[in-house]
Amino acid sequence: MQKHVLYYPHISLQNAPLTKALALYYDRVYRIVPDNVRPDDNEGLWPLLEEGSVGSMIDPAPYSVSASDEFLSKLGEWDAAALDGDPDGEKELSRLHVEKTDERVRQLFEEAGFKSHNNWMSIPTELASNYMLYLATIIAKKNNLSLVTSDWGAWTGTSYFNLDGQIDESLSPDMMSEYLDDPFGLFCLVVGGITPINISEIPADKILEFRDKRTDEITNFRKCLNELHDELRVIDANEIKIDVIKDKVKALNKAKVEYRNSADLIKVKGWTGSKMIGFPAAIGLAKIMDIPIASMIPIDTTALELTGVALGALFTIKSNAQDLKKLNKENPASFLIEMQRSFKGYTKQRGGGDINYHAWNCMEEFIND
Repeated sequence: MQKHVLYYPHISLQNAPLTKALALYYDRVYRIVPDNVRPDDNEGLWPLLEEGSVGSMIDPAPYSVSASDEFLSKLGEWDAAALDGDPDGEKELSRLHVEKTDERVRQLFEEAGFKSHNNWMSIPTELASNYMLYLATIIAKKNNLSLVTSDWGAWTGTSYFNLDGQIDESLSPDMMSEYLDDPFGLFCLVVGGITPINISEIPADKILEFRDKRTDEITNFRKCLNELHDELRVIDANEIKIDVIKDKVKALNKAKVEYRNSADLIKVKGWTGSKMIGFPAAIGLAKIMDIPIASMIPIDTTALELTGVALGALFTIKSNAQDLKKLNKENPASFLIEMQRSFKGYTKQRGGGDINYHAWNCMEEFIND
């Protein structure tokens, strides 16, 4: 977890509970806003927005050429079927500001029949989402920002693009044998109980006071989460040390307790929410941590002798160790924050299954689409 974060893919901050929750963890919260656009933000966030560190705007114009280069170079890999559709048909459309693209992408959209009006283009949602994922990833890389989203599709899409699509459907014993010489997977780390259940009731000015007076607790929580994340994503299975991982989890749990205790300033009535961090690692991690790969279920939290921390396996990655080491070094982690459901209550999502199962479904749907 970096000190600073880029929230994507939206311009406006209408979700006040989510924005306030992000302000509890991060020093600065950025979003992508063209220079001549005034976001329609939630009025309840004004104290945070006026202070300046939450809702900071990044103009996409300097990054549009790089994002467009990447987008155009990958069209053939993810199948740009949306470009062949009927612009006047029944497709769900989204608005994309012209300054988030460069001339080549605008021309591509116009040639496909999607017009612009007052600097906004109406194009199929799936096409706009794909482009925004490239743009957000490039901005995050160049500014050393973490990526955060409340959109499962955006999280799975970003993970897919960061891995250049080199992902198999799932981790399974059969697939492990296929990649026996070079077995790697996409894993996720989930930390529960770090969002106040009454976050919507907490005034923005009290969040500001918490940020000012509880800097040490916030910083230590973020540091411990980073250290556990770094230890888990060791590429070489022979370097994975279960005792070290357990020590990092204990440190994280202690930091989380201190962080939660320090929230007396904002009168928290209870804790909910979860945080999911995707990272590539050796499949040997699954063996060492006893992750039941075939069932997609995260290890029981008692396996780490603590509550509120879970680890799960999502996909087999078809890349070699050197490529994955480069990926871990160059790409910021992608975070997914879900505010509406509790950590344990997530099993009800999509008719059953755990948080990993839901993420797996989202990734599969993205790849298939």
